[in-house]
Parts: sequence; structure tokens; C-alpha cells
Amino acid sequence: MGAMDTEVQITRFSMFNISEKKSSPYIHILSETWDKELGSQDLDNIIVHLLAEKFNAMPERAGKTDVRENYRAVRRLIKDAVKIKEILSANKFASVKIPELLDYVTLKFNLEREVVEEAAADYFSRVKGPINSALEEAGLTMDDIDQVEILGGGVRTPKTLENMELALGRKDLSTHLNGDEAMCFGSAFIASNSSSAYKVKHVFLTQNPKYDVHIKISALNETDAMSEDDQRLLGIEEDDLIPYTQEIKLFNTTDYIGKSKGLSLKYDKDMKIELF
Repeated sequence: MGAMDTEVQITRFSMFNISEKKSSPYIHILSETWDKELGSQDLDNIIVHLLAEKFNAMPERAGKTDVRENYRAVRRLIKDAVKIKEILSANKFASVKIPELLDYVTLKFNLEREVVEEAAADYFSRVKGPINSALEEAGLTMDDIDQVEILGGGVRTPKTLENMELALGRKDLSTHLNGDEAMCFGSAFIASNSSSAYKVKHVFLTQNPKYDVHIKISALNETDAMSEDDQRLLGIEEDDLIPYTQEIKLFNTTDYIGKSKGLSLKYDKDMKIELF
């Protein structure tokens, strides 16, 4: 769980025998799911709204505009919300003091962790969504999972961790990897395995596309899109007919990422290619 989203991946690790005396690690990605609207920044925004509502309710603010309409004040609230989240991750309450937030009025009060958890109940309840989807996509249950590794700053929040443990049905969640370093090192290592310019320990990776990949070819100018019937009327031989509009499935979900496919295209007009 990072700042912007939450991603879940189920991976099978094993050793692949290249020969009788040599073997290499084999990684098979069984499933990948995510929630693009579930990140630690969403929790920051919830805390910002709690602070803003507390500030707006102060007697000194009676009859005045919402503090959230002031850009500079909101930026200060966001900055303090991050600090408050970190404090509440280790303590049951945080002492809030934002001097002269707006119109020389200072926001000062104690914010309890329970208040934040209650306001963010929907946020925390969504943690289990990507987990359940990943298990369903892989056709597995938690009994089939040997180890769980969690990454990202968002998992430091106690309630998030608690909901993860409930969804996974276990408390032995590992935190051996640095979220930033692991992503960079893993990407570089897999990329170097795909290049002959680097010599590294070979690692086999199988990852299937999440969705089918199609390509649509059509004439750039509609007037050039002559149908095959019109071409026949002009006396063009069957073998020389040109399909000016066609849709081709390049890859499907059973293919593997890294697979290549060649297409032979022959056109005498400007064409448009769309990939989706």
C-alpha cells in the first residue's frame, strides 16, 4: 500500500532445472489486483477534513468562509495531517497545534486515534477488497499461501494492518523489504535478464497480460477506406485485395509478457493504428 494506491500480487516461487547440475529461480505471477483509489494519501485527506471541520466550528470562525476554500491554509493542513497520521500510528492521541492557520486564528486541540478510525471506517474496510480479488483470480485460498510480504508506507497505520490481518486470517505478516528499493532492484534485475548486455544470475519469469491486447487498423482519411467489394468491382484480384479496416487480437490473457508477434502489413494509403 503506497501513497496513491493498493496493489496485491500472488506469486509462486520455485526452482527450474536447466540441466542435471544447474537450476535457476522461477517466478510465476498467478494474479494481480489493485485499488487505484486506496492509498495513504486518502487517509491524509480524511484527517485534513477532520481538522478543517474542527477549525470551522471554532467560535472565532462563526459566519466566516470554510477554511478549505483557502489554498494556503489547505496546504498547511495537508502538511500537518501527514505528521498527525505518523503520530497516531504510534500513539492513541495527537496534540494538534497549527498557529494562525487563517485570519490569525490558531487551531489547537487533541485528536484521538479512535476519532480518525471512525471517520475513515470506509477507507479501512476497503483494504480486504484487493486481497479477496487476488485470491479469487488465482483460484486459491489463504491456506495455499506460505508467506505474506507487505510493502509501502500505508501499512504502518495500525488499523490498516489490523484489517489486513483479518482479511488474510493470519498475523505473521513479513516486512523484510524496503518498498522503494525492492521495486527498483527487482525491475532492474528482470530487465537485465532480458538483455544480452548484462551477465546476471538467470531468473525465469512468467507473467500473463491482465487483459486481451487488440490492434485496430483503419484509413487515416475515410475516403481512402475502400471496401473489398469495391476493390473487386475495379477488377482487383482476390489475392491483391487490401483490408483497409481490420481488428486483430495481438495477445490474450494466456500469453506471457515478453512474447513477440510479427504482422505483415501492406498499404498504399496513410493508415491509423490504434492499440487497446
